[in-house]
Amino acid sequence: MQISEPAEYAMLGLLKERPMHGYEMFQQFEHGTLGQIVHLEMSQMYAFLKKLERLGYIEAELEPQGTRPPRKIFHLKPEGESVFLHWLTLPVEKPRDIRILFLIKLYFVRRLQPSQAAHLIEQQINACQRFLHHLEAMQAAETGTSEDDTFFDHVVLRSRIYQTQALLSWLYELQGKRIEI
Repeated sequence: MQISEPAEYAMLGLLKERPMHGYEMFQQFEHGTLGQIVHLEMSQMYAFLKKLERLGYIEAELEPQGTRPPRKIFHLKPEGESVFLHWLTLPVEKPRDIRILFLIKLYFVRRLQPSQAAHLIEQQINACQRFLHHLEAMQAAETGTSEDDTFFDHVVLRSRIYQTQALLSWLYELQGKRIEI
């Protein structure tokens, strides 16, 4: 078992900032910028919290609330911090992952390690350039047959090339505005 959902990394990031209880964490998704990146239902969040506890990345401490039942305050454990910080420093390899994973990384890098934001953007540009070169090599190797499957393969490949080029343009814009982002 390992982390498989972007929201799980976001939850580790929130707990890196400070310990919090589940409902407070849910509010960060529901009413904050994270909710624009990742949709999270409360039931999913509690399932992810249990999973992160089983992985040994977080732990809960009961906090008394007077006459009400105690609530769990979640804390990030050193193992969870290590996993999160390692993940935070790596670019995503596929452009389709930029919309969620890279934006979560950028969100937390700016909050927790602002001096590393420019480096993360640079690494992401390099990863997208590698992917674009791979796609362009595939395009150069295409054969000129007119079969429907070959035509559709070409259409899909061109779409991926244009999407990657657009992402690179956006990343270059971020790079130019890295002080302001």
